[in-house]
Parts: sequence; structure tokens; C-alpha cells
Amino acid sequence: MNDPAQTDATPNETSSAKATDRTGGSVPAFNLHGSIVLLAAICIAVHFIRTMVLSDDENTWLLVKTAFFPLRYSPEVLTFDLPTLISPVTYAFLHGDWVHLGVNVVWLSIFGSPLAYRIGWRRSILFWVVTAAAAAATHLVIYFNEAIPVIGASGAVSGFMGAAARFGLRANRREPRRGFDGPLLTIRQTLRTPGVLPFLLIWVVVNIFVGVDPFGAQDGAGIAWQAHIGGLVAGFLLVPLFDRRS
Repeated sequence: MNDPAQTDATPNETSSAKATDRTGGSVPAFNLHGSIVLLAAICIAVHFIRTMVLSDDENTWLLVKTAFFPLRYSPEVLTFDLPTLISPVTYAFLHGDWVHLGVNVVWLSIFGSPLAYRIGWRRSILFWVVTAAAAAATHLVIYFNEAIPVIGASGAVSGFMGAAARFGLRANRREPRRGFDGPLLTIRQTLRTPGVLPFLLIWVVVNIFVGVDPFGAQDGAGIAWQAHIGGLVAGFLLVPLFDRRS
């Protein structure tokens, strides 16, 4: 990984292409919601520009202005400039390398599109913003005054995973563009739904294990696993505010 940062490491909606399912009906061949395509495209474009267009000095300037530095919010250095206001969200569009970016795009596609089809364009973008900021806030509380920046979409992607749990992880597979079309579950119902609690526990344990790195397998910056959990919890708890059918 080339960036000295902690990584926050997780065809268009209008296509008319169809595929046949096992029941003989037709399902769209491309099921990504437009808002998810847009978010992924921004992440890809930003990383392409950083790695293929900008010089090292220009890339460093961009990181300083848009990555999330906990130190920026220390009382001794706090100033209400543009980077202070936007970096709790813009850091999510930065990635350490193409693998980091690819993993986040895949998980965003899997968990983001079903939710986006349910809540719509504007609420999906806002949900990304809120969960990214919640992930950054969680990291800030734990690493206050830390000078190492955080980058990556994993906190926001984790928010979509947390939201998916509130629907029992059950999207409409026969009509993917309906997304999560069942009822929004209460927290108690969610945790009692088969498969959901093990999914959440395994996800948390894996993130902690990879983040702590007990065997020293990581080369360079660590993984901001606390931010991931902050995003997951935010998505899990806040999705009722975004659900149009609640």
C-alpha cells in the first residue's frame, strides 16, 4: 500500500438486458442501482486520477485536504476550514490501492443496491454520507489527536451491511430491482432471524482480527476496524429513518 494512511477496509440501472431465471421468468441482467454505480464510479475515478494523473506532491496535497485526520479536530489545531467540514465524508472516496478499492466496490454492489432500490436515489446518497461520517466519528473518539489519516469506503459500506441486516439479509432475488421489499424488522426480530446474528458476529470478529493483526501480516498502515464497526452500527440503527415504507 502506497499511502501512509489507515485504510477504512469493505452496467447501469437503465439497461434493458434480461436473463432467464430457473422458473422461466426474466430478471434484469444488470441489477446495480444508479446511485450505487455513481458512488462506485466516483471512487474509481478518484483513485485513477490519484495514481495515473497526479504527481506525488499533488497526491499528497489531495490527501491532506480530503483524508480524515483525527488530529485536525484537536482543540489546539481545530479550524473550521473546508477540509475540516468535508473530510469526514470525502475520505471515503480515497483508497490505498486497487485491491482495497475493488473489495469495497464489490461489497457495496452486493449490499448497497438492494437498499438503494428500496429507499431511492437521494436517500441512498445521504445514507452513504451519514454512515461514512459515523464511521469517522467512531475513529475520532478512539484515536483523538492521532496524526495518521483514515481513507476508504469501508465505513460507509459497512453501514449498508448493517442496514441489510434489518431486512434479514433477504433481498428479492426473483425481482432484484425491488431490493429489500419485505418489512423492516425491529432489532429483536433482526437478531432472531436465522443467519443474521452469526453474520454480524463473524463480520465483527473478522474485522477485529484483521485490524489487530496479531501475527504481523500487514505491511504498512493498519486497518481502521473501529471505523468499520461504527459504520455498521450506524447503518443498523439509522436505516429506519431512511426507509420510505416504514
